[in-house]
Amino acid sequence: MNKSLLGLILITLFSLSAIAQSNKEYKILSKFKKLSIVGGPVLYNKAKIYPQYGNYIFENKPIWGFNAGLEYDFYPDRKWSFVTGILVALEHVYNIQCTFKKEDIYTNFNEDYTDEFKMSAMPSFSAPLLLRLNIQISQKTFANFLTGLKVMYFPAGNGELTVVFHNEDDTEAREEFHLSADSPENSFQGSFVIGTGLSFAINKVLLKSNLVYVMNFQNTMTGNYMFYNLLSSPPAGGDYELSGNYLGLWLSVTIAKKKIKE
Repeated sequence: MNKSLLGLILITLFSLSAIAQSNKEYKILSKFKKLSIVGGPVLYNKAKIYPQYGNYIFENKPIWGFNAGLEYDFYPDRKWSFVTGILVALEHVYNIQCTFKKEDIYTNFNEDYTDEFKMSAMPSFSAPLLLRLNIQISQKTFANFLTGLKVMYFPAGNGELTVVFHNEDDTEAREEFHLSADSPENSFQGSFVIGTGLSFAINKVLLKSNLVYVMNFQNTMTGNYMFYNLLSSPPAGGDYELSGNYLGLWLSVTIAKKKIKE
């Protein structure tokens, strides 16, 4: 973790401790626990390519994913609070569509060949460090605003894709495309988080839905691609980047505290 990220975390913690000293309380929320179960779908930004030579390129497709974990709200019944927790997600390497012209592959292909390829990496573990503003808009409904940081543990690794064509009688094979991508050497990476949503206090359950955008301080995957051994067209290649930024829907459920019998 770099020094600037650590500094931002410390500043956030000190700011929150000061806010907590004078903080409006919502009595209806005081009956709920601090720990919640959270999960929901995310849509990652499409990867980007930067051609360096040749005319062959491929199409990057949107990548869907899912986050799940636990959320801890230090002051769930207050207007201002500090939220942390743990989120688990399956990180991705690529989701692409390649088209090869029929004149660049074996003659047993009577038309251009198009196929899609997708690869996921190992899971990542993230800890959000968020400032949360809670505003009551009706008796049991609240508007939420979130902002802060997220620290992700994602071990270094790499993923590769090679596309191979075979002739009709399977006596020959030609590699015509290769993509290689690596995750950062540093296992801990930081992100900026911003979001908004609603929460509903329903009897013994508090339901929260937040639409969030996560922007990483560095790409989750970087690499390069090559089209080669093409029968007619010249080689092509360039750089590949997957930011790992995503738009997500975080849905959480918090149950009420057990009443203590006197």
